[in-house]
Amino acid sequence: MADLLTPADLANFAEIDPGKAQDMIDDVMGLAILSAPCLGEDNLDPLKAKAAKAILRGAVLRWNEAGQGGRTQVSDTVGPFQHSETFDNSTPRRSLLWPSEIAQLQAICTGGGDRKAWSYDTAGGGSVQHADTCAINLGATFCDCGAIYTGAGPLWGSGCD
Repeated sequence: MADLLTPADLANFAEIDPGKAQDMIDDVMGLAILSAPCLGEDNLDPLKAKAAKAILRGAVLRWNEAGQGGRTQVSDTVGPFQHSETFDNSTPRRSLLWPSEIAQLQAICTGGGDRKAWSYDTAGGGSVQHADTCAINLGATFCDCGAIYTGAGPLWGSGCD
């Protein structure tokens, strides 16, 4: 398995104990490889590895910033005045990787590029040819030669009356 992310990659962004950082990296890598198996391969394209590193580093830093959470209560009383504050920054732990990050990691494994679905029209695809005397040719919003039913030429008459 390639080392996409190391504790040294996090050092410029946050002060995290190297042991804790490695545990966090192991967790995020385990989840990432389940979602995008190509990330565990040793021969991952360097550009894809850099993109994956950016996504995974963001997830680890977000997890680190979330902290443990907790409740703090501060009360001050001075004379007849009272001031009270209560903080609750405990956020429930959800999935380590957001759905958008999982989609980005999966896109890295699918190759991306400009490959798209395509097809050739082997049946020809000309437009409908109405008769010269068809009401559509005279500005109407309806066809009275039957060409809309055949998909090609007029159903009634040859168009040259």
